[in-house]
Amino acid sequence: MLLKPNKNADPDLTIMATSALLLKELKKNQFEKITDLRLVLMEHNKNTVALLEPSLEFLFILGLVEYHPKNDLIEYTGS
Repeated sequence: MLLKPNKNADPDLTIMATSALLLKELKKNQFEKITDLRLVLMEHNKNTVALLEPSLEFLFILGLVEYHPKNDLIEYTGS
């Protein structure tokens, strides 16, 4: 679970790469359920599912997503 890849890391198994994949999906549909985002990651690479929460936290810190607990939705804010 690396934020920045190094020479020994698989580039697809980093928070940065997973966050980019999530952003791509969220730009298509402004609102997504967490379960749907998990399915997108599973289709890409089964091992990236473990990076879902840290990647969403990273995007939240950057101000790019917001979580709506009432509907269990992630919203792309695009700030």
